[in-house]
Amino acid sequence: MEQNFLVDQFFKGGPIMWPLLLCLLIALAIIIERLWRLLAVPGEEEAEQQLNEAEEVLKSQGEGGAVELFRQGSGVLNFIFAALVKRYDTLVLENRTDLEDMRQELILATEEAGEMYLGRLLNALGTIGVLSPLMGLLGTIMGMINAFDAIARAGAGDPAAVASGISEALITTASGLIVAIPTIIFHRYLSGRAEKVFKSVELYCHAFANTLLVRFQASQREAS
Repeated sequence: MEQNFLVDQFFKGGPIMWPLLLCLLIALAIIIERLWRLLAVPGEEEAEQQLNEAEEVLKSQGEGGAVELFRQGSGVLNFIFAALVKRYDTLVLENRTDLEDMRQELILATEEAGEMYLGRLLNALGTIGVLSPLMGLLGTIMGMINAFDAIARAGAGDPAAVASGISEALITTASGLIVAIPTIIFHRYLSGRAEKVFKSVELYCHAFANTLLVRFQASQREAS
């Protein structure tokens, strides 16, 4: 009975319920994916182990071996380490020699990669949170238009004639808010969680960047 009631209410809401349902499904998919990513953060011991492994492979196999290691792995550290190696190789190809300039470039690469990995799809989630009540409002206006059209055709003395339009207006308003409220809450939570995760791994990323700079200094001394 409850399922039939929900289905009936869905269809009574009119055509705007379909895009609202799509927004709900997309928001749920993003929330589940982001929770899985952001909760699967390496602890201190695991992060230290990943850093040491990356430094050992970099020392023994060079940038190519390190990139292959990162490609086979997963997680936020592998993603940021790979971005650092890519930016480092670009700086070397550009014949950069100022260590402080290179350090700033690697710090920037760390922030960009962290935002790309940890903040992925959060803008889409925020957009759904803002768009859903507006879509509900659009459905409300459409329902009221149908109600007034029914009044024009049947007269104001027939409540049944306008009930369908008013029902559509109220259902879409409620549905838009039902989608928007939890979406905005999770968007705020996931954004805050992403910042905390980045702060927890930032130290290891800077340590790996320093390893790349030490490697560059050693290559410069050998060249001279």
